[in-house]
Amino acid sequence: MLKIEDIKQYIDDTMLDTIFRERKEELDKEMERENLEFTNIKKEYSIDYEKLLVAIKNLPPHFHNTREGIIKALENYSRRENLIIANNNEKFYKVGFCDGIRTILESIKKDNSK
Repeated sequence: MLKIEDIKQYIDDTMLDTIFRERKEELDKEMERENLEFTNIKKEYSIDYEKLLVAIKNLPPHFHNTREGIIKALENYSRRENLIIANNNEKFYKVGFCDGIRTILESIKKDNSK
């Protein structure tokens, strides 16, 4: 797999970051439309955060520390998963971009060798 370092002479991290941010904005708009497709998945794997919080908060009073610990753990888990997904998406996009650049460069190299 091509790495950013392999094409460093053609593109730098700042350029990749700029392209990623611009493309991310386009993808965010597209995802708004695609969210309708996820409706069935959301129904099948329903997670109602508010109901979960109510259930946790209804633990008996002597479980106060446990209750607060569970809530904090859920919030940390959610935040962590979102950060991991965002990071993976960025890496996936940048690797795809590098692969595209590599394909273009290979094509140019073949054309020049003829």
